[in-house]
Amino acid sequence: MREEYFVNIAFEESIKLYLTSLSNKDSSAYNTFPVVVIRLLALIYGKLDIVNPYYLKNSVAFMNNLGKYGVSNSRIALFKDEFQKFYEFEQANDKRKIKQKNPYFVSIQKYLVDMFVAKKKTEDVSLTEEESFLDLIGSTHTKNYYRLSYLYLMSDDLNFIEKYYYSRLNEMDVTRELVLDKTITGDLNLEALNLLGISLSNLKNMSNEEINKAQNKAYEYFEVDALSPTREKDLNKAIDYYKLYGKKITSGNGYVDILLLMSVIVTSLSVIAIIIFSFI
Repeated sequence: MREEYFVNIAFEESIKLYLTSLSNKDSSAYNTFPVVVIRLLALIYGKLDIVNPYYLKNSVAFMNNLGKYGVSNSRIALFKDEFQKFYEFEQANDKRKIKQKNPYFVSIQKYLVDMFVAKKKTEDVSLTEEESFLDLIGSTHTKNYYRLSYLYLMSDDLNFIEKYYYSRLNEMDVTRELVLDKTITGDLNLEALNLLGISLSNLKNMSNEEINKAQNKAYEYFEVDALSPTREKDLNKAIDYYKLYGKKITSGNGYVDILLLMSVIVTSLSVIAIIIFSFI
């Protein structure tokens, strides 16, 4: 008996739109979230493992392909069901005057992160492929304006998925190979380095000594004690603070810091007063 839909209507319509928009990669259709999900699956598993089962209308082969890096059948089934729920919610959203945040937006991306991390545990993944994944997955590093706008519309925490990715990645061996025989000993906080302007592509061309110096520079920049046993936890807290408020103003002296903060507040109030009185 022929299937009514390939896997379900969400996958049927999303793959169909993915294929029809391939010729115009700058289009909004190619950068809608359902199509981006298919693009991410094609990146992780290879385009043929995604589109061939679609052409053959073989849902079983498709689901089996999603498990080839060790993701459990139960997780894949949940991903399938939640993608369907995402699709149904968006169909209802299209009829609303005021759009609501899709509650499945984050969970679907978490499944995709888990799939990508599973692949990294199984085989070598190039830095280019990892950068492409980070660009497509919901984060503020996304280069496409349409995807970034959708992220702002749907997310309470714009960096949640990126933080989830790094937390899952850090469960891996921290001495994992970056390129050829280059290894890193100790924790390497890629998020901190990225905020300092050091990308994965930069790391590829850096020596171990240069990478370690860059990591120490990150501790220094975010004012974290590099010798503390809780340095990674402290660094992550500092990064979260930075994302919310920017780099904190501090002198290393609590009393002086209070004076600095008060001076900033007084200056701000003075500017506001000048603006107000200029209109009176």
